Amino acid sequence: MSDLRCRSRASILFRMIKASWHSGAEAFQTLRGPWKDLVTRSTNATPFQTWEWQELYSRHYGTTGNTRILTLTEGDDLIALWPMVDERALWRTLRPAGIGPSDYLHPIIADGASELTQSHLRNAISENKNVDILDLHQIRETQGVASWPQQCARTQATCLVLDLPATYDAYLGTLGKSLRYDVRKLDKSLFQEGRARIEKVSEDQIDAGLEILFEQHKKRWRKRGLPGAFFGRSVRFHKEWARIASREGWLWLSILHLDEAPIGAIYAMTLGKTCYYYQAGFDPEKGSVSPGTLLVASTIRRAIEEGKTSFDFMRGDEPYKRRWKPQHIWENMRVILPLSQGLRSKLGTAWIDRADQVETRVRQRLEGKGLL
Repeated sequence: MSDLRCRSRASILFRMIKASWHSGAEAFQTLRGPWKDLVTRSTNATPFQTWEWQELYSRHYGTTGNTRILTLTEGDDLIALWPMVDERALWRTLRPAGIGPSDYLHPIIADGASELTQSHLRNAISENKNVDILDLHQIRETQGVASWPQQCARTQATCLVLDLPATYDAYLGTLGKSLRYDVRKLDKSLFQEGRARIEKVSEDQIDAGLEILFEQHKKRWRKRGLPGAFFGRSVRFHKEWARIASREGWLWLSILHLDEAPIGAIYAMTLGKTCYYYQAGFDPEKGSVSPGTLLVASTIRRAIEEGKTSFDFMRGDEPYKRRWKPQHIWENMRVILPLSQGLRSKLGTAWIDRADQVETRVRQRLEGKGLL
């Protein structure tokens, strides 16, 4: 009898959850309040899942007309949300919204509701009769959706995450001797004498700070004959995002000056108890000062001092990140799954799968090898 009652209760819970799809620009306005509230109730939310990032992405990357936002509600409570883009070409593909500038693209799920929502998310997607292919990007392996169709998943990126101790001194004690020596330059002569300083960019100086970041970032990539991460609409996107993030208290943008000239910049974000390291740039001619190392160290120190519990290096398994002793090495998965049995679905899946293999090889060649 107890087993019967348990099954009955589970079926009632299943029926109480409602899946809905919301389309177009009006969906962002309708969902704004509940979406922002859900972010505060979800420890799996990152800056890339916020209403602000996704709404901005839809405008700058021209996806508003194809936006489809999947929500799960339990009664009046929003318990899960997943912004997606419905792309119509030779085959119809459903992808997470935010591909490109976003490091994580899993659904936001209210704390305590992950197990309860997985089957509902899966069913809502699989029941799409007008979609041929589900193409998920940047789904961390720890997220439930990454394990749906394991045979169709492959590693897309590696992310390193550092658990932060209570004090900065305790953290320094975990580092190797050579890195610890470089990090301690923050408290030595260049800084003590005022020749070097790390400046937190204030809200009224964001545009100027970003221009320094973009220029320092380009210096590093020009040596490879590549433009780096900031060009075209990406520049416009990040300029607007940085102003929004600063107002929300999410932006950590800092500039390293040497003899009053900028020689490096770091672009980080924070949400909840995590600091996210997004990008950096530095003058390769100033390598002896270790500008990249000093900027990362100062950001980790700030995170510890402000009570953060983790520092996420995000996408990219560059060797320099390993020197900071991250305890977690997570894989971001890509899942390419046919949603129908037709020829179009099979051809599209094969094409996307092949393109992904080529993209992976190119990305592996381009990943940075060091940050001094």
